[in-house]
Amino acid sequence: MEFLAQEFGPDRPQALAGPLGLFITVLLVIVTVMLIRGMNKHVRRLNERLDREAAMEANAADAAESGADTDRS
Repeated sequence: MEFLAQEFGPDRPQALAGPLGLFITVLLVIVTVMLIRGMNKHVRRLNERLDREAAMEANAADAAESGADTDRS
């Protein structure tokens, strides 16, 4: 086991932690940015849909009230 432990650390001649760590960090940043952009698009579409549904419900309620008013006349 001592042999495996001696291969790591600052004395190792060709340390791959720097480039590999950089690659993983850049990959995580790119994936995070893509996820944020996708979620923003989804929320924007959801807000538009909710606004349309609220307008349709308001129009239906107005139509029902105006229909009830004409029946009473």
